[in-house]
Amino acid sequence: MIESQNDHLLKFIRLITTAAANVALYHREHRQVLRLNKQALNELHQLFNIHTDVTLKIVDEQLIFTNKPVAENLAVERFLESLARNGISYLQIEPGVYAEELLGLIIILSKIPDKQIEIKGSDNIHFGQVEIRFKNPDTAPLRELNLADIANFEADCFMDMYQVVRNKQKLEVTGIKDIVNGFITAFDTQSDAFMAIAPLRSMDEYTYTHSTNICMLNLAQAKVLGIEGQLLNDIGIAAMLHDVGKMFISPDILCKPTQLNEEEWQIMQQHPRMGAEYLLNTPGVPRLAVVTAYEHHMRYDNKGYPQQKQPWQQHICSYMTAISDTYDAMRTHRAYEKSQETDKIISIMLELAGNRLHPQLTYSFLQVLSTLDKGGDLDNHTAQ
Repeated sequence: MIESQNDHLLKFIRLITTAAANVALYHREHRQVLRLNKQALNELHQLFNIHTDVTLKIVDEQLIFTNKPVAENLAVERFLESLARNGISYLQIEPGVYAEELLGLIIILSKIPDKQIEIKGSDNIHFGQVEIRFKNPDTAPLRELNLADIANFEADCFMDMYQVVRNKQKLEVTGIKDIVNGFITAFDTQSDAFMAIAPLRSMDEYTYTHSTNICMLNLAQAKVLGIEGQLLNDIGIAAMLHDVGKMFISPDILCKPTQLNEEEWQIMQQHPRMGAEYLLNTPGVPRLAVVTAYEHHMRYDNKGYPQQKQPWQQHICSYMTAISDTYDAMRTHRAYEKSQETDKIISIMLELAGNRLHPQLTYSFLQVLSTLDKGGDLDNHTAQ
C-alpha cells in the first residue's frame, strides 16, 4: 500500500511539473497542458482513496508527505524549486479539488516571479508561505537563476517540443528563444556559468538533455570568441534544434542499446537533411538553425555526412556544434558506451582537431575547459 501511494504521489508531481513547464512554453489552454492536468487529477483521486487529503511540506529543503521524506528525483527537485521560487512551504489539496483549481496550481508553478506576488488558495487547495525577497529591479537583473535551475525548468518542455515534431506538427519557437535568453542571462551574471551545466540525466532523456548541453557549450564558445547580440541568440537556438531531425528516425534505431548495423546507420545519416527540411518550413526559426541542423555532422575535413560533391564551406556555428557534440557525447554514459574521463576526452579531441574538428576552435574550447578547471573566469578568457 505504501509503495502504491508513493507511486501515485511521484506520478502526480511529475505530471504537474511537466504541465507547468508546458504552460511556460505554450499557454494554459494548450491541449498538452489540459491532458497532463487531467492525468494529474486522476493520480490525486488515487491518493484520496488512501488519505483524507494530500498535504506536502518543505522541511530543510526536503519534501515531506505523511511525515516522511519523499524520495528525490528530477521531477521532485523541479517541484521543490517551483515551490521555493514562490515562497510556498506548505501545500494542502483536499478531495473536492476540480480540474480548474488544479490548473491554477499548475499556473503558479509555471511562473518565475520577478516581483512580490500574492498567491491565493482556492476552495480545495491551500498554501502556506514564507516571505520571499526580490532584489530591486533597478539595481540587479531579474530572474537570477543559475543554469541548473533553467535547465531543470525547461527539461520536460523540451521533451514535449520534440514530441510535437515527431507528430509532424508545427513547432512553436518562442519557448526555445526564452530558454536560450535564460542561458545567456546566466552566462552574463555568473562567472562560473560554464561549469554549472546541469547534471546529465538518464538514458531515456539523453536526446533532450544533450541538446540543452550543446546549447550551453556553444554559447560558452561563442562568448569566448566575442560573439554577442542576435548572432549569439541564433547560435543558441541552432544548438537547441541541431538534432531535431532525429525525431523522424524510428525510436528502435534511436534507442538501440547496441551499435547500429549498416542499414540502420544509413537511416540515421538522414537526420541532418530531415531536420533542416523541417526547420526550413517552421516559421520563426533562424536560418542559422537550418544550416546547423544540416551541417553539424559534416566534419571539418568534409568527410562526414551529408556528403557534398562540390567544396562546401561550413558556418562557424556548425563547427562549434560539432565540438560541443563530441565533448558531450564522450562525457555521457549511454547504454552501449561508457563515459570517458576528462583527461581522456581532451586527448581524443586533440587527436580529432584538424580532421573531424575545426583545429583553432577546438584549441580555444579546451583552453576554456582548462582555465575554468583551475578556477578561472570565462569572461576574462579570450581565444588565443
